[in-house]
Amino acid sequence: MSGIKLTIAKLRKEKGITQSQLAEYLGISFQSVSKWENGTTMPDINLLPKLSEYFQVSVDQILGIKPLSNREYRSRKTDSGEHWDDKLDYLKKSRIGFWNNDYLEFLVSKVWKIIEPIDIIDFGCGYGYLGMVLLPILPKGSTYTGVDISDTLLEEAKSIFKYSKYVTKFIKSDVKDFNVHEKYDMAICQAFLRHLTKPKDTLKKMVDSVIAGGMVVCIEVNRELENAGLYIKGTKYNPANKTTIMKKLWKTELESEGRDYFIGMKIPFYMQEYGLRNIDVRLNDKVNFINPYSDKYLVEAFMKSNNWNKKLSDDHKENIIKLFMNRGLSRAEAEVYVESEEVIRKYFIENYDNVFAIKAFGLLISYGVK
Repeated sequence: MSGIKLTIAKLRKEKGITQSQLAEYLGISFQSVSKWENGTTMPDINLLPKLSEYFQVSVDQILGIKPLSNREYRSRKTDSGEHWDDKLDYLKKSRIGFWNNDYLEFLVSKVWKIIEPIDIIDFGCGYGYLGMVLLPILPKGSTYTGVDISDTLLEEAKSIFKYSKYVTKFIKSDVKDFNVHEKYDMAICQAFLRHLTKPKDTLKKMVDSVIAGGMVVCIEVNRELENAGLYIKGTKYNPANKTTIMKKLWKTELESEGRDYFIGMKIPFYMQEYGLRNIDVRLNDKVNFINPYSDKYLVEAFMKSNNWNKKLSDDHKENIIKLFMNRGLSRAEAEVYVESEEVIRKYFIENYDNVFAIKAFGLLISYGVK
């Protein structure tokens, strides 16, 4: 990637002028403007200040090196049903590597000391994954209620549990509008609060949804831990460099829409604010070690859940760069990210039968009693 992607065409169209009008202002031919916009040639260096003054943006913004910071922030709307309706396959692939079942059993029996049947409500239940892994190890008679905004995910959840022996219920609702009418013994969520614009509000609803003596459990990833937890044999992947770049993006997302990728570390403090007691935090012990002897389904799931299973078109890469620039990264920083991902993607595709990688998600499990 060149690092130079002129924004002249976009700025010109937003200003509502033709190529000829811009050319007349600059004292050049409209063919020159056309060549700039087609990427055939670059403006003379002496014209850049005039372009900057005319469009009221910096030269770096003209050259596409820095984002058009005065442009409206584009939310990915990760708290909407539309966002998750086509993520079923991704969720199924990514959840494969989330838990060691024996550790989950240890939490239920030894840490949370659940010996009697309980009623659970799962906020952001998706396709009911937590219900699938928890119900078989909870005391007989326990029930599971899932709340989610996606029709697609809820339909899958209902289908999975349709003929099961467990008592389950699924509710479609945006958590912002969800009113808890019943009380539960446990409110739980997994990798959910990180996607919300007001995660503290949802945590408060979780607290309100449990009985006195009930438990609130939040299982969340901290993105810095997640980045640091990846090593791929034979690549020059640098998680520290990547995290430094991504911190700028995360900061913009937090300031612009309240989505907090550091939420995993903050939950215990929020729990304390909301009056929970006996608050503690555990770290999930699951680490994925991918090697040539791994089940190929696991390798494929690992690749697909990280979007390393297929090559990206130049247009797709450019869309990622533009999205990241919209979140405060320079073009050079966004390109470093895209290129680092491309190195990993190439490694997995070319070495499918001989992959060596290790990934620790660093899932933080925060819990407290009401």
